[in-house]
Amino acid sequence: MKFFKSGLIALLLIPALSLAHGPSRVKVDHQIEINAPADKVWGIISDFCSIKDWNPAVTACESDNGNQPDSVRTITLENGQKMKEKLVKFNAEGTLYQYMLVEPNVDAFPINTHGATISVKDAGGKTIVEWKGAFYRSFPGPTPPPELSDETAEKALSAFYNAGLENIKKLAE
Repeated sequence: MKFFKSGLIALLLIPALSLAHGPSRVKVDHQIEINAPADKVWGIISDFCSIKDWNPAVTACESDNGNQPDSVRTITLENGQKMKEKLVKFNAEGTLYQYMLVEPNVDAFPINTHGATISVKDAGGKTIVEWKGAFYRSFPGPTPPPELSDETAEKALSAFYNAGLENIKKLAE
C-alpha cells in the first residue's frame, strides 16, 4: 500500500516539476542564396568587425584584436545599445567564423547567452550564406513576461540575422 501511495504522489508531482524549469535552448538558422561567387561574399563578411558594413541594424563596431580567436568586438545597434561578442573560431579557408555573446544586454536583445556561426558556401557560381545560432532567453524563471519570452527573443534575433543576410545579398549582387 505504501508503494502505491508513493507511486501516486510521484505521478502527481511530475506535472508540477515540468512547470518549474527555466529557459530552454532555442536555435535559429537562416540562410540566403546569393548570385555572386563565394570569394566575393566572403570578402564582404570575413572581417569580424565588418558587421557594421553589412548589417543595417549595427551602426558601429570596435574590435580589440581583429580576426584572432578571443578577439572581442563591441557592436552598437540602431537603438544605441551595445553588445560584446567574442570570436571563438575563425577559419578563412573554410569561410566561417563562430562567436559568442560575452556581455548580455537585455535592452539590445532579450537573451542571456548566444553562440553563432556564419558560413559561406560555394553553390556552383552562387553562394549560400548560413547564419545559425542558439541562445537562452534572459528571463530565468518559468513564466517570462511577453517582452522576455523565447518567442520574442527568437523573433528579434531572426530579424537581426535576416537584415544582415538580405544586405549581404544586396552588397554582393
